[in-house]
Amino acid sequence: MTRYRFALTVLALLATGTAHGQTVQVNPQNRTIELTAQSSIEIEADLVSVTVGYHNYGTTHEATYNENLRVADEILKSWMDAGLATVDVSTHSLTLSRVSDDDLKNTDASERKQKQFEATQSWTVTQKVAVAQKLLDIAVAAGANEVGDPEWKLSDPDMAEGRAYASALEKAHGIAEEMAHSFGAKVGTLLYATNQSRAVAFIGSLNTVSASVGASPALRLPPHPVKLLPQKIQKDALVRAIFALE
Repeated sequence: MTRYRFALTVLALLATGTAHGQTVQVNPQNRTIELTAQSSIEIEADLVSVTVGYHNYGTTHEATYNENLRVADEILKSWMDAGLATVDVSTHSLTLSRVSDDDLKNTDASERKQKQFEATQSWTVTQKVAVAQKLLDIAVAAGANEVGDPEWKLSDPDMAEGRAYASALEKAHGIAEEMAHSFGAKVGTLLYATNQSRAVAFIGSLNTVSASVGASPALRLPPHPVKLLPQKIQKDALVRAIFALE
């Protein structure tokens, strides 16, 4: 579902016709009307990037590292078993370090001994919403204990910008008709139009799973699966248009 919100700035020029980068000849037989119109549209995101990972502590460097690798392997294996390809996964973070004394100052002696080292490993997948939901649940069932904020995206941002531009141009035409009618004229041919605010958040090569994703029967999914609720992404367009007057 798409919602429109319009903010308009109108400038009528009835006796002049010079435009930046474009000159329109104006004379008694070729009158023009020029204006700008801004439109904002909201489109529901159809892609989401989800980051999940495993964070653990240990008594020794080797034990902490091996435990992290064990669970990481389980998470990645569960994704591969569900049908996800390795090319669709990217490593988000990978750390292994000694816990500082400052971080342990408020813990008791027994807990401090168990937290000498810590390791973190996380991965990001960008998928259609339904697929991302399944992958998130599968990862948690396999041992993931950290989940980052989802990042909402559009699979076709150019299409969204085009819709915003078309909306602004349509509004410009409507305002031009109202203005022309007020002094007994009619709007004619569109002589010139430009997008004044082309700003698109381009998404490069996005890997998405085309097939369905299903968990292994042996994997116990969470009893209350995560429900990802897509956000709406706003696209703005500011057009400058010159119409002939009849």
